Amino acid sequence: MPEQRQNSKAWLPAIPGRPIVCALILFAGINIALSAIKPNLQVKPTELPVRLSWEWWRTKSYLSEPKAPDVVVMGSSLMMIPTSLIDADFLNKNIDAVKHPHSVFLERKLQDAGAPKGISCFNFALPGAMISDQYFTAHSLFSGERAPKVILLGLTLRDFIDSGVDSATSTPTYQFFRHFDKTNDVKHLLTVTPQAAAEAFYNNINYLSDKRLELQTYFSKPINKVGNDALAGLPVSKFNAKDTEEKGDGNILGNAAVTEGNFILPPHKVIPWKDNTREYKKRFASANEKLFQNQVAFLDKLLADAKANGVKVVVANMPLTEKNMSLMPKGMYQKYMDEMNARAQRGDFSLIDLNSQWVFHDADFQDTAHLNATGGAKFMDLVAISLSKNEPVRRALAMYSQAGARTQTASSTEQAAF
Repeated sequence: MPEQRQNSKAWLPAIPGRPIVCALILFAGINIALSAIKPNLQVKPTELPVRLSWEWWRTKSYLSEPKAPDVVVMGSSLMMIPTSLIDADFLNKNIDAVKHPHSVFLERKLQDAGAPKGISCFNFALPGAMISDQYFTAHSLFSGERAPKVILLGLTLRDFIDSGVDSATSTPTYQFFRHFDKTNDVKHLLTVTPQAAAEAFYNNINYLSDKRLELQTYFSKPINKVGNDALAGLPVSKFNAKDTEEKGDGNILGNAAVTEGNFILPPHKVIPWKDNTREYKKRFASANEKLFQNQVAFLDKLLADAKANGVKVVVANMPLTEKNMSLMPKGMYQKYMDEMNARAQRGDFSLIDLNSQWVFHDADFQDTAHLNATGGAKFMDLVAISLSKNEPVRRALAMYSQAGARTQTASSTEQAAF
């Protein structure tokens, strides 16, 4: 009988790569067990152990607002940078772009046009953002009581065809907002490339990979508590990790860590012109038709979400230099404008077309695409005027009619005279 038991186990050493097979079995077992115990494990995305990003800071600020902002400014760095620069000039003081998520300039302009005192305009534009990134942001945050009244969305062709973006899943914004676990209804738009499809398949079968940051955060809390209790009373190290971070020079497009103090914008700073032609030649390397159609589909998803939440959408077609326009794939800008005009005509959004060489000149830009503070103020002035004349926006923002108020006052005066 002992000899029979010994023979029954004799096959184990004969398995080639036995440690690897056992490890794979153990790995699969842990995957299955955790996916069964915590199938929808979620933690606050702002608590995840990730390198702090613009997405992280803006989300943290947005969720910390006492109520949903009235207007959310969205777009890429073309919208983000001038919005921040304007406020430094307007307030005549240094502002920290990381800790300053509002557009005070736009708030004041709308108040002057009749908006209630205390109107809030939040700057959620993100560097390099695609249309899909705008969707992930809005879909994750702008619903229910957290939905704004108006989205001001700055767009241009680059947001649809950037050759540096393979798919919607390859951007930092997607990698951050996917942890909100609200991408199920656009899964078909996330797998347009073989690489994206393979990654999605791998994450679907590998719970440990897909939920690695959530698991790390979930299990680190009790472990950290035990560690902190055990180390209580020991001398505290004077080492500060922040001292080792790369310091910024205020350039939002730079590679410095996105931390407080790294993006200080002084008022009335003269920013020298930078020729970024080489960068945009790469971005416009091809017409990227497949990506273009994919991003148009994300735009429609964004608009459907906004409509469902009662949010008015205003699209500002961003100003560009003639040089930047000349780098675009032939016919693609007109195709982009055709898509924008078609949606504006059917009432999906209000369109403000501000890409005019008659209005904006090279002196209004800091490179071939980004407005400087002077150009930004001109841009936001025109946007505020357009918003103030947009009746659905006026109703959404409860903007009183100054002319109507004057008429009513005059009428009351006349009645009192009689």
